[in-house]
Amino acid sequence: MKVGTSPLRIKNLISFIWKFIRLQPWNFFFIFSLSLIWSIDSTVWPYLLRLIIDTLAQNEADRLGAWGSLKWLLVAAVCLWTTVEICFRTRDFLRARSFPKLEADIRMTMFDHIQHHSPKYFNEHFAGSLSNKISDMTNEVSSMLHSLMIFLPAIFSSILVLFFFSEVNPLFAMMMGIWIAIHFTVCFLFSSKCVEYSKAHGEVRSSLAGKIVDSFTNNFAVNLFSRFSFEKHRIAGYQKIEQEKNYKAQYCVALMLMSLSILFLVCIITLNAFLVLFWIQNKITTGEVVQVFNTTFNVIMILWVAGDMMPKFFNSLGIASQALSVMQDLQDVVDPPHTPPLKVEKGEIIFENVSFHYGEKKLFDKKDVHIKGGEKVGLVGYSGAGKSTFVNLILRFFPITKGRILIDGQDIAKITLESLHKQIALIPQDPLLFHRTLEDNIQYGKIEASREEIYEAARMAHCDEFIKRSPHGYASLVGERGTKLSGGERQRIAIARAMLAACPILILDEATSSLDSVTENYIQESLERLMQNRTTIVIAHRLSTLAKMDRILVFDQGKIVEEGSHAELLAKQGRYAHMWKMQVGGFLPESPRI
Repeated sequence: MKVGTSPLRIKNLISFIWKFIRLQPWNFFFIFSLSLIWSIDSTVWPYLLRLIIDTLAQNEADRLGAWGSLKWLLVAAVCLWTTVEICFRTRDFLRARSFPKLEADIRMTMFDHIQHHSPKYFNEHFAGSLSNKISDMTNEVSSMLHSLMIFLPAIFSSILVLFFFSEVNPLFAMMMGIWIAIHFTVCFLFSSKCVEYSKAHGEVRSSLAGKIVDSFTNNFAVNLFSRFSFEKHRIAGYQKIEQEKNYKAQYCVALMLMSLSILFLVCIITLNAFLVLFWIQNKITTGEVVQVFNTTFNVIMILWVAGDMMPKFFNSLGIASQALSVMQDLQDVVDPPHTPPLKVEKGEIIFENVSFHYGEKKLFDKKDVHIKGGEKVGLVGYSGAGKSTFVNLILRFFPITKGRILIDGQDIAKITLESLHKQIALIPQDPLLFHRTLEDNIQYGKIEASREEIYEAARMAHCDEFIKRSPHGYASLVGERGTKLSGGERQRIAIARAMLAACPILILDEATSSLDSVTENYIQESLERLMQNRTTIVIAHRLSTLAKMDRILVFDQGKIVEEGSHAELLAKQGRYAHMWKMQVGGFLPESPRI
């Protein structure tokens, strides 16, 4: 029967979980083994009670004489109780130690795998969804293993109860066997349906959460247009759908539990009827009546808990299988085995017959570019011309289709990605900051930097001016993605970070676009100092910022249509000169039609 996910996914999930269980095999072996003590407690204890009662009944006339047999039964009962308690408490301590480590191992493995994806992957997947996948996997794997700690005793109890009942009377064993088979069948059938409803509810609930987040994220627009009633009515529509799906999921579970209750009632009534009948006919002893009665209730309790958990188990199985999909997403860029690190001395960059396709779109075709070590090169062109792609290929965010990209003669496809990025400092157009302190964000450029180095980088980037005005100075939190700072302040933090990193290759992607003219003039001197003795690539729409570049590359539809210094390109009266004349307020329009 199909229960929420395919056999292949289940197999992959089991392999994934087993990899972490193997890290602490003995702990989990004893956890599951000691869980079986519940079965022994539920069946052996009533058996001892039967022996005690029958001993008392047989020695009614000589109660003192019964003590010889009775004392050993009482000792056995105390030993059983003590053993059960020791086993349960030992299991609890092992569980308290093993499950947090298991969850931590899963969480860190998934985090490390996802973190190593390229920016392209994160552009195609919501960060919140990826984070939820990690949480889902850790929570649901833990939930499934806890469920197994119930299922194993339930199965073992089913076997033991048949053994003990057959010893009393085979009819009781047959009746109990039929009831157990019906119980598990009903649980499995209902679980299959409950998982379908639960999955449908989960999808709708996730969609509703996304709609609520979208409304909160755009709260400024809601306030601006006074659309509070509209948003409430819109969310209420999705909420109604979620409520209906939730009702179906809850109703299915309630129906299953009601069915199990009826089965339990039938089982108890039938067994009690035969117990009374056989006792009247003197076919069983009083102790056996007590044994069967107590064992039945104990086993029913275990099977009830197992039945109640079965829909949750299969639901967790489906959620965890879906979460596992992120671990099966292949990384775009992977280091080959035994890859050496990049060593940069001059910072020379060479594109050698490079071709690159983004999907079906061909951006570069057999491109050759040579940037000398220490050279300052500007990239210019309309949006979509290929400037950012050119930079992304140097950073190896995307694998090239053909050709080679060399840095100081080393093919970047054959060196470690980590060492490549340690040699390149990028100041993006819209820098995203961590929700950490200002000091932490600057220090990200050089983790081992001293506080004096951090403060000096901040001063050079003119960050200290607004940092000193912050309530907690360098210890001030910047908010999610740096939302507590203005665009210009975020950009200055990014510049300070790059200054601190002091990499031999520097890339500026509209690094001063969010700065006002006064601040830009202040910081221009610091940037020029930063660019000294470094290979520098500058992307800018404000063409005046490229005037001091050694060379300018003019891009159009993935091709370099012109190159030369600012003066040389103006003298050519070509495309660059045309762009220069089109400048409005110092910026290049987004497209040639503007």
